[in-house]
Amino acid sequence: MRQKAQSMQIKFLIKLIQSSKFIILENMRLIFLFLIIPINILFSQLKLPVNDSVQNFLFARSSSNDPLLITVNGIYHYKSDWNYTPYKVNTFKREIAKIDDLNHANFFTKLIKKELYIVSNGAGPVFKLDQNGFIRIDNSSPHKNQFGGARFVYNDKIHIYGGYGFWSFKNFITFFDENIKQWDLFYNNSEYLPPGRWKPIYNLLDDKLYVLGGRSGSAGTINRDESFSDIFYFDLINKEFVNLGSINKKLKTKYSLFSQPKLDNNIFLIDNDNLTRINFNSLTATNYFQRNFFMGIDNKFPTYIKDQKLFFISNINGTKYLNFFDLKSIENNFENETFSLLAEDKQISLEKYILFGVIIFFAFWVILKIFSFKDFIKGLIFYDDTNIYYNNQSAPITTKEQELISYLSENIFITAPQVNLIISDQKFAKSYFTSLRGKLVKSLNEKLHILTNNKNCIIETKHPKDNRIKVYKADSSTIKRKISFLTFLFKN
Repeated sequence: MRQKAQSMQIKFLIKLIQSSKFIILENMRLIFLFLIIPINILFSQLKLPVNDSVQNFLFARSSSNDPLLITVNGIYHYKSDWNYTPYKVNTFKREIAKIDDLNHANFFTKLIKKELYIVSNGAGPVFKLDQNGFIRIDNSSPHKNQFGGARFVYNDKIHIYGGYGFWSFKNFITFFDENIKQWDLFYNNSEYLPPGRWKPIYNLLDDKLYVLGGRSGSAGTINRDESFSDIFYFDLINKEFVNLGSINKKLKTKYSLFSQPKLDNNIFLIDNDNLTRINFNSLTATNYFQRNFFMGIDNKFPTYIKDQKLFFISNINGTKYLNFFDLKSIENNFENETFSLLAEDKQISLEKYILFGVIIFFAFWVILKIFSFKDFIKGLIFYDDTNIYYNNQSAPITTKEQELISYLSENIFITAPQVNLIISDQKFAKSYFTSLRGKLVKSLNEKLHILTNNKNCIIETKHPKDNRIKVYKADSSTIKRKISFLTFLFKN
C-alpha cells in the first residue's frame, strides 16, 4: 500500500511539474513580450474559450463592437470575460452542414443597423441573427462565384466586388436584396474596367469603394496567382471605375482575405512586424514598425477595432488567443514613416516630360513654318491643274494654259515650236500657229493681269543664241505649282 501511495505521489508531482513548467513558459513568453516593448503600450491576451482543436468558428463583432465567436451551437460574447449563449432553436447547425464548414474560408460576417449577418464567401446563402439564433433568409443556392471578393455594406445592402469562382476572376459587383431574397448585379456605366481579382484591400468612403491591389492568376487559376499594384475606386453614384495609379513600393502588403478594421475612416493592415494605417482620403499610408510585436497573429481571422483597441486572434504553439492592443500607443512607441500611397513612376514621368518637350518643339516648329509659309507665298503665282492663284485670288485656266505656265515655272523660256506642240500635234500653216500662240499667250496674260495687275507677265522675245527663233519668257522664280501647308511643312 505504501509503494502504491508513493507511486501515486510521484505521478502527481510529475504532473505538477509539467503543469508548472507550462505555466512558467507561458509567463516567460508574456514577460519577454512586455520587456521588449515600452511599458505604456497596452497589450494583453486572453485564451479563446473554444478547444484548440476546434477550427470551425467565426470571429466577429457584436452591434456594440465587442468580440464574438460564432459556432454552430451558440455564440461566445466577450465584454470583461467570455459569456456563452446557445441558440434557442438550432436549425443553424443543420443548415450550415448542408453548405460547408463554419469558418472564414467559407463564410464572412457583416453588421447592418446592428443586425448580424453570416454570408457565404462565394455569395449565395445568407443567415441573420434573431432572438432564437441564426436563420437563413435567402432563396438562392451557393453561387461559389466570388470567393475572396471585397465585401461591404452600402445603402443597407451587402455587396461583393470581384472574387474568384468557376475558374475566373471577377470584375463586377453583386448585392443581396433582402426584399426579394436574391442576389443581383450592380450595373456600371464605366469605360474603364480594372482586371478581375480576389483578396483586394478596400474601404468604402463617401459613396466610393476604394480598391488597392489584390491577386489574380494569369492562367485563370488560384494556384498560380500574382499581386496587382494598382489603386482605383468605384463611384457608386455615377457607377464607374476611376483609376488612380500604382501602389507605392513602400507599402508591403498588397492583398488581404478580409476587410480591414476602420478607425476615423482609416483602415489598418497587420503582419508580424508592421501595423500600417491607410488613409484613402489623402491617399497616404503610415507604417509603424516593431519587430515581432505581432508575432503569432493568425491571418485566417479578421481584425476589429473598438474604442481605439485593436482585437485580433493569434496562434501560439497551437493555442489561440484573443489579443487587445491599444492603438493610442503606436505614435510614441513604434518606428513610423508616412508616405504617399501612390507610386511616383520615374519612367512614366520621364516619358511624359519627353513627350511634352516634343510637343512644345513641334508647336514652335509649326509656328515658324507658318511664318515661313506666309513669306514663301508672298508675291508668288501658284497654279494647279485647273486654276492660277495670287494673294488669295484665283482664276480658271485651260489645259493648254496650264501646260504653258507649268513649263515656264521650271524653265527660263519656251520656244515658239515648243508652244506649237502644246497647242496641237497637227501640222498647221506657220501663220495659223502664230495666231494660235498669240491667243494662248494673250488669254493667259489677261488672267494674270487681273490677279497681279501686271500686263506683261509673259513676254515675247528672241532666243538669246538665235535671233531667228521666238521665245516666251516669264519670271520662273515667281511661278510655283500650288502646294498645301502640310506639304510645305514636311518637304521644305
